[in-house]
Amino acid sequence: MTPHRRFYLRADTVQAALDRHHLTHMLFADHLGLSRSYWSQVFNRHRALSPDVRRDLLASRYLRGVSEADLWDVVEAAPASAP
Repeated sequence: MTPHRRFYLRADTVQAALDRHHLTHMLFADHLGLSRSYWSQVFNRHRALSPDVRRDLLASRYLRGVSEADLWDVVEAAPASAP
């Protein structure tokens, strides 16, 4: 079986962009179309990034020019074994 890949936000990169654009986390979550609660979980690495959120981050005008490698870490996790 192939391992599952999980993508976790690199908060330092995003925080630098928010600071540069004078944005709060609430405004950025609204910009991405996410709830503040969900954004908090993603930002604090309690939840992996979904494909939709990864696409939204790449399309964000506030993160223009930031590469995927700078936006998230990829973690390979072994799939759960079948019972």
